[in-house]
Amino acid sequence: MTEITKITRRTFMATSAAAGGGIVFGLPFPKMGPKFAQAAFKDLTGGAEINAYVHVASDNTITFGCPATEMGQGSGTSLWMMFAEEFECKWDAVLDFPTGRPEYVQPLIGLQLTGGSTATPGFWGVLRKAGAQARHMMIQAAATRWGVDASQCSASDSMVTSGDKKATYGELAAAAAGQTPPEEPTLKTPAEWKIIGKPGFDRLDSLLKVTGECQYSSDISVPGMVHAAIRMVPFGGKILSYDTAAAKRVKGVRDVIVVGAEAPAIFLDNNVPAVIVTADSYWQAEKGAKAANVQFGQPKEFAELDSDKISSALHAGLAAEGSQARADGDYPAAIGSASDTLSATYEVPYMSHSPLETMNALADFRGDSLECWISTQDPGAGYIVAEMITGLPQDQIYIHQTYTGGGFGRRVEVEYLEYAIEASMAVKAPVKLTYSREEDMANHFHRPTYAAKMTAGIDSSGEVTAWQHHISGPGIWLSPMRSSRLKNLFAGSDFINGQIESGVDFHSAQGAKDIGYNFANIDVRYTQVDFPVPIVFLRGVGNTQNAFFIESFMDELADHIGQDPFELRQKLLADEPRMLATLELAAEKANWGGSLPKGHAHGIAFHNSFDSPWCDVVELSVRGGKRVNIHKITRAVDCGLVVNPDQFDAQVQAGVVWGLAHTFLTGHTVKAGELAQKNFDTYKLPRISQMAEYEVHTVPTKNDPTGIGEPVFHTMAPAITNAIFAATGKRIRSLPLNRHGMSLA
Repeated sequence: MTEITKITRRTFMATSAAAGGGIVFGLPFPKMGPKFAQAAFKDLTGGAEINAYVHVASDNTITFGCPATEMGQGSGTSLWMMFAEEFECKWDAVLDFPTGRPEYVQPLIGLQLTGGSTATPGFWGVLRKAGAQARHMMIQAAATRWGVDASQCSASDSMVTSGDKKATYGELAAAAAGQTPPEEPTLKTPAEWKIIGKPGFDRLDSLLKVTGECQYSSDISVPGMVHAAIRMVPFGGKILSYDTAAAKRVKGVRDVIVVGAEAPAIFLDNNVPAVIVTADSYWQAEKGAKAANVQFGQPKEFAELDSDKISSALHAGLAAEGSQARADGDYPAAIGSASDTLSATYEVPYMSHSPLETMNALADFRGDSLECWISTQDPGAGYIVAEMITGLPQDQIYIHQTYTGGGFGRRVEVEYLEYAIEASMAVKAPVKLTYSREEDMANHFHRPTYAAKMTAGIDSSGEVTAWQHHISGPGIWLSPMRSSRLKNLFAGSDFINGQIESGVDFHSAQGAKDIGYNFANIDVRYTQVDFPVPIVFLRGVGNTQNAFFIESFMDELADHIGQDPFELRQKLLADEPRMLATLELAAEKANWGGSLPKGHAHGIAFHNSFDSPWCDVVELSVRGGKRVNIHKITRAVDCGLVVNPDQFDAQVQAGVVWGLAHTFLTGHTVKAGELAQKNFDTYKLPRISQMAEYEVHTVPTKNDPTGIGEPVFHTMAPAITNAIFAATGKRIRSLPLNRHGMSLA
């Protein structure tokens, strides 16, 4: 048995030198940008800015202004591959994460926000074009210097040459700043690519993370800074009492601040009430917060809320008519004339995002300006809330985006920055606020809980003629348990269009409303059922629950009508070539229908999300009806062109871990108005010894990149539960499996 020891993430913090003498290139993208244009590289001195994506220093050091959050998923490297391919530069570059310019707005969303598996697809054209423009400008600067035509010059490895003449990009940077970029530069053909789609390129951040030099917002310090810990009220509660004197008796404690004492603990226009304790160190602040002995009160209906009552309310929602999200054909007539019907009800719990780095932010309010450091998926939201809280115009605010220790949708919300700003304004000093794991997990945003009733009509020949999917649960866009500040931010973007339609919350119906199976008569419905639990997007959003609901029911349907689960799906995807190819590739590679060792069984699940069809085939066995041993997962996907094969492999591997966690372990229960699981002792995650063997196959394609970060786990839970049924005859209709007494071997 391997001994598990405790280690710190780093033992030292290296400092970085300022770069000088440079030039910045970029391509404007006029969407919903900020109200002003910040300097692209605020921490780099010298040089001129042409635009936003790359800084070339006089010593030929290149800094890439990455428009996406780097939170471990590898977007910084993949986006650099797209730019560098056209820029013809050396591979090594420094990653920077500038904010506050329209060029950093995600084209597919309309905000500077990283999520929805949009980073690579969204910047695919933008960054290649920007790189080609930058290359052209370097070549033109060299041609002017040497008095030759630009056609006689070529660029490679951060250098321009013409005959025996050569100059580095750094030497040309100042002159290149004055060049006009071509509107439509010629891009390389795929046959000319040397970087895009090729394996073996080191991640730009690997060395920094191995040596401990990589700085997350939790690592940032500024002169005069104090640390802060927080105690937030539970659902719908208010602050009853707190002991300032006891808190200040703790060594190092400086101030006790109350935020929103009179505000309701529902996310309307303010954060929930909280007590914030500042001190010389985080641990002193946390001890002070504990000593403050903050007492909260809740309304009776909130204090008595538990998982059983939530489940009952969800199922009552399924008995309501609901709002129609999709109507194809004539479902009422088809179900009424069906020779046979099948129904089943499913349920999933609240889920925590649990990123390794808990929520934290550093805010320095100086009266006439505000500077913040934050690990966030949504720096655009940071500007909005900072302006609202301080009253400062956005050109007097700067948000430093840092490396981020996991996001998974949680860091789309920025309430932790709001608290830090309010604390800094109160104590008139820079404040670094850090959530404890318990505060991070128990008192803030989660994936909503849902139930679904699935119904199918079957005719006398065994054909499925009617399909209904009724979803019951909180609406991410409709629920009062969302910050209206974030809703207001999205309200001005293209992203919000269609998110709420005829009483249907898009993300609650996501993956159900756009189901790929070709049923003649489809009825998708949604009933909004709210609870006083804060909610937000979780990686995959509506697909996380609806893939489980749909694919579990598809398996039940196949068994009910006596069809092979793969063949039923194959027939229903006959008119969807990308989806069908993905399904068939997974089945072929898994040897679906072939012989298996005694006691082993296959389960299959397919889902299309973020324009990337995905299929999993799981081979497993079950010992004693409880102990699940996953022998192999065979995976197939069509995600378009794979820009970075190494990042793709890492995403798939991480998706397996994520999928195992969601299937077997993770999920909150509610007891007496609070989430019962508040740390990893009760909110379990898989251990490395439980990692499953897997292989992944991509459908050959020439299509542009589509999403990969979120589709990687949607089909794992239903594939596993379908295989459990094949092995044991036991149907699983709710997650996680540990609530059914089942464990992962």
